[in-house]
Formats: sequence, structure tokens, C-alpha cells
Amino acid sequence: MDRPRIGFIGLGRMGTPMAQRLLAAGYSLTVHDLRQEAVAATGRAGAEAGGSPAEVAGRTDVVITMLPDANAVERVVYGDRGLLRAMRSGQFLLEMTSSRPRVTRRIAADLTAQGVRVLDAPVSGGVRGAAAGGLCIMAGGPADVLDALRPILDHLGRHTVHVGDAPGDGDTAKTLNNLLSATTIWSSIEAVVLGIKAGLAPDRLLAAINLSTGRSYTTETKFSQYILPRNFSAGFTVGQYLKDLNICLDLAEEMDAPMLLGSAVRQAWMNAAEEGMADLDHTALIDLLERRMDAEGKPRR
Repeated sequence: MDRPRIGFIGLGRMGTPMAQRLLAAGYSLTVHDLRQEAVAATGRAGAEAGGSPAEVAGRTDVVITMLPDANAVERVVYGDRGLLRAMRSGQFLLEMTSSRPRVTRRIAADLTAQGVRVLDAPVSGGVRGAAAGGLCIMAGGPADVLDALRPILDHLGRHTVHVGDAPGDGDTAKTLNNLLSATTIWSSIEAVVLGIKAGLAPDRLLAAINLSTGRSYTTETKFSQYILPRNFSAGFTVGQYLKDLNICLDLAEEMDAPMLLGSAVRQAWMNAAEEGMADLDHTALIDLLERRMDAEGKPRR
């Protein structure tokens, strides 16, 4: 596919830096977002504005969606001026939202019926990864569709993993990754806070953990960069983790697969959101857990 015209729908915290990377790579971009200030900002970088998803589809060869959730994707696809009304045979939909697998499968079936090629490709790596082109992209769909879109994906991510042959498989992989991530983050902070209350210096405790089997990305990177310095800017909120945990537990329920630990992890994050942390960076969980465990200001031996 020679230098396709790209449509980009969804200019949020992730979508904006991703769109800017495609502009910097020389692609012709038509963008759409409900927030006109986001469209205007991307326009100053060289993008054209599309008044609706349908208008974006009418001007482009590949449409990328990067939206807050599955409900937003459904509105963009099935709305009065949505993609389903405008996309035509031979076009591509690159659906990069962290969405619900069953929603992605239904959208793919409806668009495939009119000749559109669909790949779902949610990402891991946060805002910093999006800005640096360092995302991990989890692709679900036919291999030939991935091959056609790979030049675009290479500008957005450092790694693209073909996790499955059907749209929706990418969403499944993403939600399972975030279950593991949410579990590790919570348990790591909880363990270190208990260590602090027991009198251990967190840097010494983490030095031991990071040479042992309990190490993780949280203990190796997030504690030193964000948690201990109280620099809560990792780029993913408590509410966003809770959204992904809900997707995961809903998937488990659909498949009649009980998840004892997964359910407990979701409840923990739900409680944090209910205590006013939904819009805070997830690394701020240390404040909540220190209060709960009465470890604030505890001396360190």
C-alpha cells in the first residue's frame, strides 16, 4: 500500500502524540475529535479536520480509532455519521482502542461484510511510549492485513506482536496484560508499604527484591521514577486500570471462567476509585495504602 491517506479519530492523551508521530513521518492525516481544541492543535501540526467519522472515512484509505472505551467506538462506527455508513471496500480500519473483545468482533464482522479490512491493535506503554514511538502493539486480525498496516504501526510502536488471527484477539491480549499489570502494581506497593511500617528502608528493600523472584517492572522502574519521589506521572490513571479490569472480568464471565484473584484485584482498584482516586495517576496508590496501613511517616531503621 503506497503512502496511504490516514484518518485518525480520537485525539486524547494517547491519540494526540500518536497522530503527531504520523504527521512527523510525512503521512497525510485527517483527524476528528469531539473536542475542537484537540483538532485545532493537531491542525497546527499539519492535519486536516474532518467534521464527522464519515467525513474522515470519505477522505482516507486507512482509518485509525483511538478512543476512551468500547461505547465510544460503537458511537463512532454506528452513529448517524459513523464509519459503517461511509467506509467502502478496500479500506482499512485500524482499531487501537483498549476495547471489549466482543464489541470489536461485532464491528469487524459488520465492516468486513462491506469489504473493509479490520485489524485491532491496542497498545501498552502509556503516554510516554506514544510520544516516543515505543509502544507495544498487540495485533489481532489476518496476517495480510497486519502486513499491509505494519509500515504505519512501525511509526507508533517499537514492537508489534501478532497475538491472533481475528479482530478482538488484540483486545483479549491487552486486557490480560493489564490484569497482570494491575495485580503486580497493587501487590508491589502493598508489600513495600508493609516493609516501611516494619522499619525497613524502601530503597534497601527494593534492592533485595530486584535481585530476587519478586521483582517486576513496578519494583525495578516505577518505584524509583514515580512512587518514592512522589512524582505521580506514569501516565495511566486508577480509573483507566479499573476500566481494563472490568473488561477482563466481563470476558471471564462470558467464558464461564471464575477468576478468584482477578475479582479481588478489581475490587481493590474499585475501592481506590471510590475513595476519589479515579482520575489520579496509579502510582499515587502509595498514598492510599500508607494511610490504610498506618505507615505514613514511619521511621526507617
